Amino acid sequence: MPTGSYSRTDGAGSAWTGRLRRLLVASLAGIAIGFVVLLATSQGLRTIRGGRIGGDLPAFYGAGRIVRGGETPRLYDAEMQEAAQRDLLPGISGRVAFAYPPYVALAYVPLTWLPFKTAYAVHALVMALCLLAALALLRPVLPAVRAELVPLFAASLLFYPIFRAVLGGQNTPLSLLCAAGAAAALARRRDGLAGVCAGAWLFKPQYAVAVAAMLLVGRIDRRRFLIGFAAVALGYYAVGWILAGWDWPLWWLRHAREFTVADYAVDRGNGISLAEIAGEYGLTPLGWVAAAATAGFALWIVRRSRMHPVSAIALATLTAVLIAPHSLYYDGGLAALALIAAGSLDRSTFVVIVALWLLAWLQPVRAYLPLPPMTIVAIASMWLAARAESPARVHELGLE
Repeated sequence: MPTGSYSRTDGAGSAWTGRLRRLLVASLAGIAIGFVVLLATSQGLRTIRGGRIGGDLPAFYGAGRIVRGGETPRLYDAEMQEAAQRDLLPGISGRVAFAYPPYVALAYVPLTWLPFKTAYAVHALVMALCLLAALALLRPVLPAVRAELVPLFAASLLFYPIFRAVLGGQNTPLSLLCAAGAAAALARRRDGLAGVCAGAWLFKPQYAVAVAAMLLVGRIDRRRFLIGFAAVALGYYAVGWILAGWDWPLWWLRHAREFTVADYAVDRGNGISLAEIAGEYGLTPLGWVAAAATAGFALWIVRRSRMHPVSAIALATLTAVLIAPHSLYYDGGLAALALIAAGSLDRSTFVVIVALWLLAWLQPVRAYLPLPPMTIVAIASMWLAARAESPARVHELGLE
């Protein structure tokens, strides 16, 4: 095992580490039992406490229904979305808006072959497996993941934004899988495969394009990366063309802009991007200046240094989250990649990582705080990722 990898220590430290490891592993069983009880005790789509099962999944499930019914040209029609979700939102009028590209809706069609509650359970399981797969991809290149896969899986699943994304019908773990895949490929100098992984992330174009642009200023084979990225992008475009005509990007972008404006009003307290925070205080221009400065800092770091690939991807990913016009708190779950990289490459960051992990759980009381906890977590995680890029440390761990 490389000299910088995690190893067991003697005495009190070993006992404390062992207890933490057992607690994290036991938490997986607790989460599974709690999820089964939630579904088993619910009446229809209502929990025994009166809540609603499904989170944001009705948006995706409803979009799958629309595509399955051959109505893709009306995919972003408010009335059509409301009709497709009417039985999925008991006691609630309206809809959960869907604004993803058409090929994302196609991916959810198979779920519509299942009853909604079953589809919700399957979706949660798939997202948990995406998280596990992301960690498995990182095992060969990060010593901490290699040594502690299961405890890290538990800790990542209990990271507040990821926990809420899995149970809330969102897809942050899939984004994390794409980022981890790109990082693992770059670590093996398979830049074309890294481009494919980044291209697969185009189900969230605002992140995939930003990350790809930042990576292109680094020390990679740009031609191979772009070929892989473009191949997936063209595949996605072809699927959209089949579903909705050659000009689908034009009307999708129009609806995406409308959604961003409308959703900002609804999710005002859940936004974590720099522009959204500045907008809350009536300082929107300052938010864009801060976003430009953040992007410039990230580009400078990636360009000037020999960063470990996971650190580079983590830095680019969090930059994309912070500079986007609209990012919600569960998107902050992508900070997990930076925290894992920092903890693996520099053990001295452990206390800071734990503090940030705990800080994320303050997001539900964001209304009483001057800044979103997840924004603070994202910025601090960026700093940790940049700090862990030391070439000497990378060489010490045998990860070049």
